[in-house]
Amino acid sequence: MNKQEHQMTLGTNNRLAELFQKYVDKSITEEEYAELFVYIRNPETKEQVLAFMDEHNKKVQSDALVHEIDWDGMYQNITNPKKSDAGKRNSFWRYAAAAAVFVIGSFSVYYAYQPKEKKEPLAYRNDVLPGGDKATLTLADGSQIALSQNSTGQVATQGDIAIHRDAKGQIVYMVKGNEQDDSEQINILSTPAGGKFSVVLSDGSKVWLNASSSIRFPAAFSKQSRRVEVKGEAYFEIEKDAARPFYVNNGSSEIKVLGTHFNVMAYPDEYRSELTLLEGSVQFTKNGHSELLKPGKQILFTENDSETKQVNANIEEVMAWKNDLFVFNNTNIDEVMKELVRWYDVKVKFEGEKPDISFTGVIPRNANVSKVLKALELTGDVVFGIENKVITCERKKMTK
Repeated sequence: MNKQEHQMTLGTNNRLAELFQKYVDKSITEEEYAELFVYIRNPETKEQVLAFMDEHNKKVQSDALVHEIDWDGMYQNITNPKKSDAGKRNSFWRYAAAAAVFVIGSFSVYYAYQPKEKKEPLAYRNDVLPGGDKATLTLADGSQIALSQNSTGQVATQGDIAIHRDAKGQIVYMVKGNEQDDSEQINILSTPAGGKFSVVLSDGSKVWLNASSSIRFPAAFSKQSRRVEVKGEAYFEIEKDAARPFYVNNGSSEIKVLGTHFNVMAYPDEYRSELTLLEGSVQFTKNGHSELLKPGKQILFTENDSETKQVNANIEEVMAWKNDLFVFNNTNIDEVMKELVRWYDVKVKFEGEKPDISFTGVIPRNANVSKVLKALELTGDVVFGIENKVITCERKKMTK
C-alpha cells in the first residue's frame, strides 16, 4: 500500500485516528482505551489500524527511548489468539516507549458477554511508588553502607581504591596512583526488592543491577584475570583487556569475555536462567561443556540440569528493565506478577481460580503500581486490588 492509499484509508475513520493519536500523546482516557480496543478487534478496521502504525512508524526518530514492538503480534493476539499468523507480516514497528501504556490480553475478550450485575471491584486502598536507586555496599571488613538516591561524593576506600558516587548516581571504583592488586578486598553491591543500581568497576567495566540482585567483586582486579559473581539480574558493558579476560560466575555456570555487552538473568525463583548477548562474543561454560554465543542470541539453562538451549533473543524484552520498562510478550500472569513483586516490593495473592491469562504490551516502570494494575485490567478479564502492599488478583466473572 503506497503513502497516498495509507492516508486515504486512515481518513475513512477520523475517530480511530483521533484515538490512536491520543494514545501516542498519552492523553487517552480509560474509556477511550476500551473504545480503541474494540476498533482493533474489529476486522473491518484492520487496514485503518495498520495504516496508523505505518504512518506513526515514519515519524519516530531512533533514540534511546525508542524500541521495537511487534504490533502485528499484538493485533493477532487480540483478533485471533489461538492461531499464529506471523508469516504474513514480519515487520516490526518503531514505537516511542515513553507513550506506551498499552496492555492487551492474549486471549479473547468477547464484548457480547457482559456481567448482568456489576460487582464491586477490589479496592485500591493503598498505592505503591515504583522502585528506584537503592542498594547496600558491603566492604571487605563486613561494614555496610546504605546507598540512597541522593548520596554523592566519596563513599569509602578499599586499599588504594577510592569509591565515589558520581553525578550520574553510580558507584565508581577509582585507582589512586599506581594500580595495586586489591583482589583480596572483596566487596558486594546488592539491591533490595524495589531497588536498582549501577557500578563502574576498577577496570572501567560497567554493571547495572536489577531489583533483588547482587554482584560480588574485588575492589581491584588481579593482573591475571577479572572475576565477579552475580545473583539475580545484571547487565554488563565490559572494558576490553586481552591480557585479563573477564569472568562472570553464577552457581554452576561461567561466562568468559574479553570485551562485550550482555545480560544475565539468574533469579533463584525463576525456573530457568538466561544469558543474552548484545555485542561482542562470550564463551559460556556449564558442567564442563562450553559454547560460543553470538550477538542477538540467548542461552537458556537451569542450575541443576546440564543441558542448555540457544535461541534467538528478544532484545526488547530482555533489556526492558534497564530501559525502565515492563515489556510483556505473551507473558503469563505469574511472570507478570513476579516482575511487579520485585519492582514494587509487594506480595500477591489470588482470589478464587487463578486467571489463565497472558499479556502483550509495554508499560513504563516509573508508574505507581495502581496505574500498572489498571492498565492490566483493560483486558477486561481480571480485576485487582491493593492494600498494605498486597496485590489481590481475581478473575472477572462474565455472564451471557
